[in-house]
Amino acid sequence: MEFTITSEQIMGLCAFATALFGVWKIIKEVKKPSDDLKAEVEHHDKLLKDDNERLKDLEVSNKMILQCLLVIINHDITGNGIDKMKEARDELQEFLINK
Repeated sequence: MEFTITSEQIMGLCAFATALFGVWKIIKEVKKPSDDLKAEVEHHDKLLKDDNERLKDLEVSNKMILQCLLVIINHDITGNGIDKMKEARDELQEFLINK
């Protein structure tokens, strides 16, 4: 039993391989915008999370600063309230140490 390969079979195999490569390229090009969009959305999501954390930290810092300013204003008005100033100082120290 002989096994022969004809030039038509070789050409058919080459055509089949070319067709597979063409289909693969088309699928890749069709999926590319979707993949790019997913990557961009993930990147923006990470940036938004980072910004949200930063804004929360700023809000906490501003709240601490405003509390300390309120204690200073109350002390300046009344000339009293040293205990509250010491308490505010301790809270500010804890905040700065833990930050």
